[in-house]
Amino acid sequence: MNAAHFHIVINHFPVVLMLASATIAIHGWIRKSAEVKRVALIMAVIAASFTLATYFSGEPAADFIENAAIVNDMHIEDHEEAAEKSVIITTLTGLAAAAAFFLASRKSPFADRAYLIATGLSVLSASSLGWTGSKGAIIRHPEVSEQLSNGSGISRPSTSGAAGDGDMEESSDQTIETEFETGPAHSDHPQ
Repeated sequence: MNAAHFHIVINHFPVVLMLASATIAIHGWIRKSAEVKRVALIMAVIAASFTLATYFSGEPAADFIENAAIVNDMHIEDHEEAAEKSVIITTLTGLAAAAAFFLASRKSPFADRAYLIATGLSVLSASSLGWTGSKGAIIRHPEVSEQLSNGSGISRPSTSGAAGDGDMEESSDQTIETEFETGPAHSDHPQ
């Protein structure tokens, strides 16, 4: 398993765990359930741990795919900037959740206030991690990019050929170049 593969394997955990933590935390607050609140706080700490692992695996992953020359460096930089912000917010969330858990276990009068702070931070973290994830998706999933969704420079199926014949027509203004091809029409293997 290389660095890029490891990063891809673990990068969904922080997003999903923090979103679940925020949702459970809000539910715990509404229900006034100490057990549900504890679960939400523990999940926030785990999500923060996965965020750190994902963040620190990101640089070796970026080096790997930059050397492979199959991505746009601008997309990597956008993702890295978003990740820097997310790791700070999520680390603060994990620390706040740990503090809230500690205060609740000690029956501190500040436990409810600390829980509200941790809950608010978990909502903010989930949003930030989602944004970072969307920036990362653009790196290897061009269909996510706004540039591609508005249709500029995209090869489209031809309307002049017979239906289903697979002919492609390129835009006259721009085309998107990639260093790799997919699909059976571009296979190097004889058929």
